[in-house]
Amino acid sequence: KIICPVDSKRKIESLTIKNGKIFNINQTDSSLDTINLKGNTLIPGFTDSHFHLKNLGKRLEQLQLKGVKSPYIISEMVIEKSRKIPPNTWITGFGWDQTLWEDQAFPLSELLNKVHTHPVMLTRIDGHSIWVNEYALKLGGYDIKNLNSPEGGQIINNCVLLDNAMNPIWDAQPKDSFDDVKRWIKTAAQTARKRGITNVHDAWQDSDTVRAIQELVNVGEFPIRCYGMLASSDSKLLTSFFKKGYYESNLYTIRSVKAFIDGALGSRGAALLEPYSDDHCNCGLILISKNEFEQLAHQCRDAKFQLCTHAIGDRGNQYVLDTYSSAIKNTLNHRWRIEHAQMVSDENIPRFKEYQILPSMQPSHCTSDMRWMKNRIGSHRIHRISRWQSFVNLGLPVPGGSDCPIEDGEPLYEYYAAVTRQDHNGWPKDGWQSQEKLNRLDALKMFTTWAAYGEFAEHRRGALHVGFDADFSILSENILECTDTKILNSEIVDSCINGIFSNSVFQL
Repeated sequence: KIICPVDSKRKIESLTIKNGKIFNINQTDSSLDTINLKGNTLIPGFTDSHFHLKNLGKRLEQLQLKGVKSPYIISEMVIEKSRKIPPNTWITGFGWDQTLWEDQAFPLSELLNKVHTHPVMLTRIDGHSIWVNEYALKLGGYDIKNLNSPEGGQIINNCVLLDNAMNPIWDAQPKDSFDDVKRWIKTAAQTARKRGITNVHDAWQDSDTVRAIQELVNVGEFPIRCYGMLASSDSKLLTSFFKKGYYESNLYTIRSVKAFIDGALGSRGAALLEPYSDDHCNCGLILISKNEFEQLAHQCRDAKFQLCTHAIGDRGNQYVLDTYSSAIKNTLNHRWRIEHAQMVSDENIPRFKEYQILPSMQPSHCTSDMRWMKNRIGSHRIHRISRWQSFVNLGLPVPGGSDCPIEDGEPLYEYYAAVTRQDHNGWPKDGWQSQEKLNRLDALKMFTTWAAYGEFAEHRRGALHVGFDADFSILSENILECTDTKILNSEIVDSCINGIFSNSVFQL
């Protein structure tokens, strides 16, 4: 079965590949070598529209804390790690989530302070808070006896640092070497390829990341395509690109910038229009000043670079829409994006259409967060979460991604979440806030045609047309027709980029 998302009823029986492109469709030539798909399903290659290559590679080398059900278990993991590495060496980990713990409360400082010989920094699952010990706080320049929260940040229990409060700890760590960055990116790209991903939109690239990818591409060690979003905090890098213009090659393109407005709902850092239901004195955090964000928006507009801004809360999304609407007046085909757009109020939904703002969304964020969402924001606001169908009803393309390594980076998990709004056990029965579920075809478009549109590449990928890149994902199931359970159980049989398959299964 061969499926084209933009023309799903067209019967495609064969594709001919030449020089990395689709040469013709349904025109067989006996003189050519033939690959038999053996009953598997071929679709345009999965694109993950919000990925973090360096972070994935780096975190694969850290303590793995995803799914750990107790802070006490994490404390023991840290103690055990401290026994195996030299004193004064940083212990880092990723993925803790207090909503999985019995009391769902942020951890207390005493647990990590059992380790006195090593600085400890453990990043929460959303990447917007860290759990540290006193050794790390001292290295970050904090006064242990008088811990004050900085602007755009918060300190909880003298050990959990949210958003801008994390910065001194990050700055205190040894700088990542270029060789480390290059190794992490190579590992992450290989991992993505194994998951059937042929292309990622890499959200937040600094100068080392850019150089590492360019070098890997040049020596044939970068196995996927990449659309880069430059880090808005790297002013020198931005100035250089705004002056030179886009970077475009066969595997790597840079023509966008990534910015942050607020934090995440899990750590109560997302900016809300009214206080959190379980923290009545807290409306979240805005991470960048109005003047600074407006200046960035005008720079991107003038340089004709796409601006992609992280916004989670309803106030955060409104803040971005206000700035975007002012900056892009009379600007055609800008395709500016809001990354996540996780919580949007009714009055702000039409503004996405009015100003042609693309909501770039990650379906598994919804199913990861739905367990505690009612307590966090109240039943009167949960309809504002992950409004995929509302955006589709407006006729907006919705690029889909995973935010890996925040989520697992498995495209079939994202697809399943988009069509069911359920966890992997099928809960809740009809889907959480089921009015926002997508049909199978639209969900597939999120990771193919709409993802391509989100990077100005709809003329060359995301569908099966003559002249398009020969980028495919091959699955064991037809995910447009199989049961929901079989979506999760479907295997990534192979992937193909530039007409080259990754496994021996379909090699000539």
